[in-house]
Amino acid sequence: MKRHNYLLWGIGLGLGFGLILTPAAFAQTANPANVETLLQRAVERGQRGDFEAAIFELNQAIKLAPNNATAFTLRGVAYTNLGNAKQALEDFTKAIQLAPKSAASYGYRGIVRRQLQDLPGALADVNEAIKLEGKNPGLYSFRGALHADSGDRAKAISDFQQAAKLFSERGDTEGVKEMQEFIAILEKQPATPTPAPQKPATQAAPLKPTQPK
Repeated sequence: MKRHNYLLWGIGLGLGFGLILTPAAFAQTANPANVETLLQRAVERGQRGDFEAAIFELNQAIKLAPNNATAFTLRGVAYTNLGNAKQALEDFTKAIQLAPKSAASYGYRGIVRRQLQDLPGALADVNEAIKLEGKNPGLYSFRGALHADSGDRAKAISDFQQAAKLFSERGDTEGVKEMQEFIAILEKQPATPTPAPQKPATQAAPLKPTQPK
């Protein structure tokens, strides 16, 4: 199934955000041009599925810019793809400490916490992400999956409906269709705790750092 270009290296549940490399990301850096080059290389290597090489580039970037939240978020994504949830969790937490208004870092940390069976922690993260980016359909889709995990079918359906509405506003017919399919699955199930409908979590999709318009 074709995935949306706002997925970063294929992890997650269609979270509707991308990482943007901006001049602010390189503030307080001795050589911002070198850091930007390293981050670009990391993204390119991640898109090819070479996450170990991406981590190598990101380690160099962090040495040059230890307060760069984007570098920690990208490295957390790479570690997630390699199955190293513990290190990914540490990197996303560090990114949040450096940039507490980043919905992306909260969303990605929520994904890792879900993988670690920490549903309350994952829910807390996605709730915070929604506060920061309330028009993001992917975040409502993720929260719907968490509610389905815990057996709260009514809340899951409500979140999937909201995600469908936001996807529709974006003209994303594929996103709307996916949400409708999830809702139909839940409506057919008994009102008992059931696993959440799953989106692909490993299919990579292109994402290139861009400058804000």
